Amino acid sequence: MEQQYTYYAFVSYRSSDEKWAKWLQEKIEGYRLPTTIQHENNDLPKSRLRPCFRYHTDIQPNELKTELRNKLEQSKYLLVICSPRSAQSPWVGAEIDTFVELGRRDRIIPIIVDGRPYSNDPATECYNPSLLKHFPHSDDINEDREILGVNIHEEGSGSAYMKRERAVMQVVSRMLNVSFDRIWQRQKRRLIRRAVFSVLGALLVLAALVSVWVINQPFNSRVSLYESTPEVAALPPMHDAVLTLTLPDEERTDTIRAFDQDVLFRYLPAKLKNQEVSLHIEAPDYLPLDTVVTLTETLRLPLARDPQVYGALSAVVLMDGNIVSNMRIMVESFEVTTDANGRFTLFIPLEYQKKSYFISVPTDYSLSSTLHAPCGQNDIVLL
Repeated sequence: MEQQYTYYAFVSYRSSDEKWAKWLQEKIEGYRLPTTIQHENNDLPKSRLRPCFRYHTDIQPNELKTELRNKLEQSKYLLVICSPRSAQSPWVGAEIDTFVELGRRDRIIPIIVDGRPYSNDPATECYNPSLLKHFPHSDDINEDREILGVNIHEEGSGSAYMKRERAVMQVVSRMLNVSFDRIWQRQKRRLIRRAVFSVLGALLVLAALVSVWVINQPFNSRVSLYESTPEVAALPPMHDAVLTLTLPDEERTDTIRAFDQDVLFRYLPAKLKNQEVSLHIEAPDYLPLDTVVTLTETLRLPLARDPQVYGALSAVVLMDGNIVSNMRIMVESFEVTTDANGRFTLFIPLEYQKKSYFISVPTDYSLSSTLHAPCGQNDIVLL
């Protein structure tokens, strides 16, 4: 029966290569074995290849410490981070020698992060002398003494990320003694799904950010007016309507010159969109409008003419400088009688209103005059 191990692997490295050792440990421990492969072999781990042991400091070369030897004894595999730097580390070499002494020569897996194996050039040689000693190079193709390392920068097409992922799967397949192709194909599908979900997630986040940005953008509100009372051709058209928009922190004022025109209140705060605000409108000859509107990008509001301006007539009638009391007169087609003080008061319906009215005396049509509206208490009609 195979020995039970505390660690799946011991990661051997030099401190200058610590980032690669840490990266490899996280990748190995984070890999989840596919369920289908687990079911095919009961000897495989149920989920993950952890823990892996990684010593955090570079110890000066000396006799291998007892505690580290114990860690090596408790580790099923030795993962050697190979580079020209680790090739010069006696400590890495001592760990390799110890693992071979333990009878686990076939469980050493070199991971090449820099340089080339068997280059015979100290500047590029990535295998530690202990690896070269236990796995010597041979030109004889019939001999199988060399050890094949896993190169995270292997040649060929594909991104650097995918090459590193492929290298990790090569290490995993050796540790599990499972076909690399089966593990790699499943891992590729897993990576593709993860990339798709990441892209979709990023798009959702981007869409949310864009939505928030759009929602919080200032907006413009275009306001126009229309006549809500019957149009009277004889009266002057609407002009110079002053609009005052009351916002929580300010007031905005603008002027509409005619009914076929509008005003644009610009850069209104986004928080006010579809909110109720007060609007006051004043225009000559028209009733003032005080209303509450729901602030949107387009507003169209009614404006009613004031029928009193040109319809409420009042004047004193004089003839030869004298007050004419109790006299029947005609204002256009409307008949009215002056009072004891010679004053008459008359309201002309809106549809008959004008800027000026012809006044005559029915008993003597030679007596006539013109009354200009608006008029009031101080106006006089001279016959």
